[in-house]
Parts: sequence; structure tokens; C-alpha cells
Amino acid sequence: MSKPERTSGFFSFASISPIGRIMNGGLAVSLTAIAFFSFAGIGDRMPARDPIVLGHQEIIMGNWPGKKSAGLPTLGDETARGERPLRIASYNVHNFTGLDFRRDPERIAAVIRSLDADIVSLQEVLSDPGAAPSSQLRILAEKTGMHMAVAGPTMRKADGQYGNALLSRFPITRVRLHDISLGAFEPRGIIDADIRVGDQTVRVLTTHFGLWPMERDRQAQRLLELLPENPSQPLIVMGDMNCWAPGSPVLRRLQERLGTPATRRSYPAPLPLFPLDRIWIQAAGYRLVVEAPRSLLARIASDHLPMVATILFAGKLQAANLAPLRSFRAFP
Repeated sequence: MSKPERTSGFFSFASISPIGRIMNGGLAVSLTAIAFFSFAGIGDRMPARDPIVLGHQEIIMGNWPGKKSAGLPTLGDETARGERPLRIASYNVHNFTGLDFRRDPERIAAVIRSLDADIVSLQEVLSDPGAAPSSQLRILAEKTGMHMAVAGPTMRKADGQYGNALLSRFPITRVRLHDISLGAFEPRGIIDADIRVGDQTVRVLTTHFGLWPMERDRQAQRLLELLPENPSQPLIVMGDMNCWAPGSPVLRRLQERLGTPATRRSYPAPLPLFPLDRIWIQAAGYRLVVEAPRSLLARIASDHLPMVATILFAGKLQAANLAPLRSFRAFP
């Protein structure tokens, strides 16, 4: 696997002379410069890039006590009967740093354990390379009892690799990493994984879109290019899309293809106002019931709340015992 070489995609605003004039009263000039550089890359086309296909040795497989590798529910049987629906989650872990400014992977692990999710999409994960004993992703997988974990780093930082990750109680059989970085903005990526759930393969794509509209527009376009028109197997897309306005062009484009997403207001964690995190599922016949747990620990551990969804066949939506959950809708 080739490792990301970019250390950052952000412009060094402090090095631009008009920005330095803020202290000298040149506010208008400075704001103009910020606006100009904020739109840098608007004319760039996202170059075609071949995905990185991970080898099996690059997928972390747990051998710790308590891993769940047998007797797992199957999507076709137990989920269809409503006995034990498959649960999936998306969680921006903010570099494992809580609102108390303390970096604590074990605290994040405790939040993830409370979700009882089978597949977890993570953003803003710091992970040391490979099987290093200090690998925070490995520690996270061990502490959550997950069977397998995959890192999708997008850039290097001084204290490790940084980007997306995926945790699963089920076997991850194939992984492709897609680079969706644009221009000089922060590098971004997609983890595209095949996960064997019972007798079916579930394709899961997890991502973290950029902060700027022109980034997200191109990233959404590239994401949709990766997806089949009419998937025959379950297809899950989830992550921090950095979109909160219902009428945004990016959301409209994604919803035209993927349908209405499951979402809850998840940011900022102490007083969630914005639905930045979303989960979609195709093919026809599946539905999502979503919740954003608001425990005291979840409100402190990261700047986002986790979002967890239960997958059901449409016909079982009313029959299943969903008393603890709220019915699915786009916003709470």
C-alpha cells in the first residue's frame, strides 16, 4: 500500500502578506485574500486516480479475547425476521480529542461499545502505520471487540497517519482506497470495502467530504461514479458529508441517486444543531431507523455525536421491536 505523502492540503494563510495586515488594520484586504484563496481550486478538475487495493496483510484482524467471529447474525435471515437487525454507525472522532482537550482513544472506544454496532465508519482517525503496538486504530479495534479494522489515511501528521477508518465484526474481504482530494485543500479519501455478512456481501463506502462547496461538489461526483446504478447486493454509503443545508446542491445530487439519507443533528456534540453525518442504503427493500445517542460521555468524547442506524427490510419496519428508536426521517 502506498502511503500518503501529503502533510497538509491547507493554504498557509499566515504566509500571505495581505493576511498579515490584519494586525495593521487591513481587514478588507485580508478578507478579500481569504475569500480568494478559499475558492482556490474551483477551476480544478479532480484528476482520475487509480484506487489503492489493500492486501489482506493490511487489514487488521483481531486475535484478542472476546472477538465476535462466529455465530454472527446474517443479513438475509435474522435481519429479515427482525430478530437481530444489522446495526451500522458513523462517528467523527475528532482525532480522539474530546471537548476537554484530552486525547483519549479508550473513551472513544467506550462510546463505540455503547452503540452495539456491527460496522462502524470513523473519520478524523489518527493511526500509526501497520501493526505497530502503538497503533491507535488497533487499540480501538481491540477495546471495542471488533473482528477487523481498516485504515484509510489521507495524509501524514507529526504524530501519525490521519484520515478515515472502518471497524467490523464481520470479515472484510476486499478494500479499495480512493483519493478524492482536490487542489490544495485538505486531502480526502473514501474507504470502499466488501464485508461478508452471513451469505451476502455488503459493500460499504465511508468518507469525509471537504469544508468548501466546490470540494464537496467534485467529491460527490466522484463518489457517485464509483457506485452501480442498480445494486443487487446491499450498498451502504456513510460518513461526515459536511453538508447541513437541506437544499444544498451536493445533497440534492446525492439524494437523487441514493435516496433520502438517515441523519440526525450531530454537531456540535454538547448542543447538536447541524446534521453533518449521513447514512444511505440501497438496494430496494431495505430501510434505516436512525438515532444519535446523547450520553454524557458522547457529548464530551468528540465534537460530533455518533450516529447509529438499524437496517431492516421494509416489510419488517413496523413489526420489529423498535421502541427505543425514533422512526426514520431526514431531521429530528
